[in-house]
Amino acid sequence: MKKCNEKLIFASAVMAGTVMSVTGCGNVNVPMGAVYGPPEMYGIEDSTESEVPETDVREENNTSDETSSEEQEYNPELVYTYYSDDELVSIVQDYNTDTSVIVDGDEEIPVDIAMGVYGPRIMKCDIDGDGEDEYVISECEGTGTGFSVRGLCIVEKVDDTYKLTKYDGNYFAQIIAERISYTYDAESRVLTVSIINENGPVVYVEGLEGEDDLEDIVWTDQIGVYFEDGKVYMSAASGLIFKDHGWPEYEQAVEPYAQITVDTDSSITVGDFTVVPDDGLKD
Repeated sequence: MKKCNEKLIFASAVMAGTVMSVTGCGNVNVPMGAVYGPPEMYGIEDSTESEVPETDVREENNTSDETSSEEQEYNPELVYTYYSDDELVSIVQDYNTDTSVIVDGDEEIPVDIAMGVYGPRIMKCDIDGDGEDEYVISECEGTGTGFSVRGLCIVEKVDDTYKLTKYDGNYFAQIIAERISYTYDAESRVLTVSIINENGPVVYVEGLEGEDDLEDIVWTDQIGVYFEDGKVYMSAASGLIFKDHGWPEYEQAVEPYAQITVDTDSSITVGDFTVVPDDGLKD
């Protein structure tokens, strides 16, 4: 089974705006579960580890062919349903088969999206203003300690098939790198975040608590894609790395966020950023 993988997120070969055709729409017999999140076992997996052949697993664990066959039986508890806020559409993710399906009334649409621990979010609306509804999905690409990255997926009907357009964490990380910077005054412990916006720069100033000196900021470990009032937004919380600490700290983080607009060809524009104290990624 393919699992959500931290090391693959920023080494992904998915380019911004990659377009895929999703075919085979029709009856997809995927039962709908009532649980809203996958089990913890489906977390981050080291990408350097290769899959062990089934025969080797049996030999190592001293299990029989009969036990292995039983373990491979379909388990309905590994099927999870994620509803839109209005509960009119949903995404069903089946961890038995590593598949995802959009369910809209009687229609079931297979869709190739990530199957991360926190699960996808979905919204159905005319997001590009062309008079036809699209499915907008926030997919969970990877999670871990201090790590949570989402991507944006747009699914629209074209003739008799569905087109899937993806913008992964790499796409948003590049925008963050190009438009957001910071300076830090160790004496006053003042953090200044500067953002390049089309309508002029934004400067956010915050005094940091504590005594440890700030050494760096990580912006791309926490990338969110969320929906609010029929609109799409992205956000990125700052991970503050202090001296003698080897990990980002988010208790004093700031959170730049911006609205995402979608054009009729499923291209997107990330608008001007606003910066606020971080109150947790909107998910």
